[in-house]
Amino acid sequence: MAIVTSADRIQNELAVAFESLEGGPLILHSDLMRIGFVRKGKSIQEQLTDWVQMIREAAAGRTLLFPTFNYDYARTGVYRPLTDPGQVGVLGEHVRRLHPDQRTLTPIFNFVIVDGSGFPLEPVENPFSQESTFGAARRAGGSVAFLGASFGANTFIHHVEEALEAPYRYIKPFPGILDLGDSPRAITLLYRVRPALSDAVEYDWHRLSEDLQARGILRRFPLGNAWLDFYQMEQLYDYWIGCLRQEETFLLTEASKARVQDLYGRFGKPLTFKAVEAGG
Repeated sequence: MAIVTSADRIQNELAVAFESLEGGPLILHSDLMRIGFVRKGKSIQEQLTDWVQMIREAAAGRTLLFPTFNYDYARTGVYRPLTDPGQVGVLGEHVRRLHPDQRTLTPIFNFVIVDGSGFPLEPVENPFSQESTFGAARRAGGSVAFLGASFGANTFIHHVEEALEAPYRYIKPFPGILDLGDSPRAITLLYRVRPALSDAVEYDWHRLSEDLQARGILRRFPLGNAWLDFYQMEQLYDYWIGCLRQEETFLLTEASKARVQDLYGRFGKPLTFKAVEAGG
């Protein structure tokens, strides 16, 4: 791994990038290994604490949302917000350990919210609906940033699809338990999944990223040995909504578009949980 030994360099690059952001909430996807910041003589946990501090300083009081997604609920039917680890990066998991009581209560697609007084934590039935964390952040003028992470980490894409009820995905129920320790309660997650078939729904991340960069919607700044990319949520939402209204499979690869048409012929359009998984 390449090493960046100057914390000042990283902090300066973060400050330059964050100055271009609007003042709303900020969702942070991260891959710190690609950035390469290492402080000699410090443990991993100490380095992660340094990262959190640098990000908060650069954010200058913005509400920060760190993804702490955990996919075990789909298998176990139990979500324990205070103890279930985040599975999408070491930074999010580190922040979860620091602030377990600031984690949203929606299974699977949850966040730890830092500096977000008044931001809703309560669970929602559909994690990509207008009432979800994604919807709340978008309406508050939020942005999504990728600190070394690839654009393929962009789960906001499902919020856009949900707005138009993308017919190549279908609502599937996930009943279970929200376990807060002393007061477990029944909960059902309903979200639009893709068919569990090879290459059925694959996103054309390279084309989508290049298109957004060319239009000035996705912006890029240097950050260590990698990049910090970001977009304003409402801007991308409006653009992709327009694209999907013209071509409902706009977000997919060409091979996936053809596969979707095959699925429509087999299961009907729109795809449904009953037709695809419950045998019609």
